[in-house]
Amino acid sequence: MACLGVLYAITDIELAMLCNKPEEERYEYMLREIEEDLLGTPRSYGLDKAWQGIQLCLSGGRWSECNRVPMNIVVGGKFLVDTKDDLISLKDHIDIKDIVYYLQHYRVEDLICKNYPKVEQNYNDLPAYVTDLEYLLANAKGLLSFYEYAQKEDLQVIFTVDL
Repeated sequence: MACLGVLYAITDIELAMLCNKPEEERYEYMLREIEEDLLGTPRSYGLDKAWQGIQLCLSGGRWSECNRVPMNIVVGGKFLVDTKDDLISLKDHIDIKDIVYYLQHYRVEDLICKNYPKVEQNYNDLPAYVTDLEYLLANAKGLLSFYEYAQKEDLQVIFTVDL
C-alpha cells in the first residue's frame, strides 16, 4: 500500500479525457496518461505520505474533505474517484483562485504548526509519517508556488492517492 499523494496541474482537455472514462477506469487512466507525462515536472507536486497529516492540520486537527478552503487544498474538492483503493479529487479554476488567495494570506506552515497539537490529541494511533511535524512541513512548503503556477497557466488540479 503506497499511500503516496500527488497533485497534478492539468489542462481542461486532460480533465475532459479523464472524466470521459468510467469511474472504475479513471485511476488507471491517470497513471498511464497523466502521471507518466507529468510526474517530476512543474505540473506535479508530490506530497509523499505527508498528505494525510497535512490534510488533518489544514482541517483544524480533524478529518474533513470538502470543497472549501482550506480543506480542499489537498484532498477535498469534487471527487472523480472515491473507492476504498483509490482517490482522485478535483480543484477547478475557481477553487484554485480561492486556494492561492488563501495561501498568500495564511502560510501553510503556520497552519500546520497551529493545528499539529490538535492532530496528536485526536489521533494517537496514526503512523509516524502522519504525525512527524518536520516531515509535514517539508512536504507542504511548495504548495503555494504549485498552486500559483496552476493559476498562472490556467490549469485545474487533481489530487491522487492509491490508498
